[in-house]
Amino acid sequence: MSAEVVTVVVLGLGCAANPWGIMIAVLLLDARRGHGIVWTYVVAWVTAISVVLAVLLSSLGALFAAGSDDASSAASIIELVLGVALLTWGVVRIRQARQEAGTTSAGAPARELPRWLRAIENLSYPAAFLLGIYSATYPFVIAASTEILKADGGSGEMAALALLFVALGSSSVVLVAALGTFAPDRSGAYLARMRMWLTLHNRAVITAILLVFGVSLAVRGASGLA
Repeated sequence: MSAEVVTVVVLGLGCAANPWGIMIAVLLLDARRGHGIVWTYVVAWVTAISVVLAVLLSSLGALFAAGSDDASSAASIIELVLGVALLTWGVVRIRQARQEAGTTSAGAPARELPRWLRAIENLSYPAAFLLGIYSATYPFVIAASTEILKADGGSGEMAALALLFVALGSSSVVLVAALGTFAPDRSGAYLARMRMWLTLHNRAVITAILLVFGVSLAVRGASGLA
């Protein structure tokens, strides 16, 4: 298995691990308009990462031949910049969390979920579709496009890698929607625990993902330029 395939798999799993995306899918299962809302959200998520990935591959492919030295150099630069950006974002979130922890300990009320997230049960179909587009994990889509471009293969291999990323990147929200729709009795308790855990720990999980993948992308980009 090539390094690009392994990296695309890891990036796909990172895309799927977005706790906000998973939590929104869980919350939409209880929407008043039924399970069609959560599937609208899922379709928007899958469509968004598929279209953005296709556009990036097309535009970057028009500039650099797949598998060429120029493509590898461009991909490494993009990965380095993206890694540093994710790391910076992660560090900023750590500082914000520490400041909020100090404020809370001083007697201020604890942080609550945003109002739009608490009101999600009243979401309309167009709003659910837009939310799916908004929630998709685009930094991982960008990173995946660079890895696919680096692969020294034909259009068939690039298409296979793209499909692999989309399938893995969408797996979490698809699984939540499928469990809630087709096995509500068996999965109800599990999804309720997942919802509670993500509500409590989503900020820490997002920060950890930013730091881990930020370091990984930055190191991979820097080593590719060395």
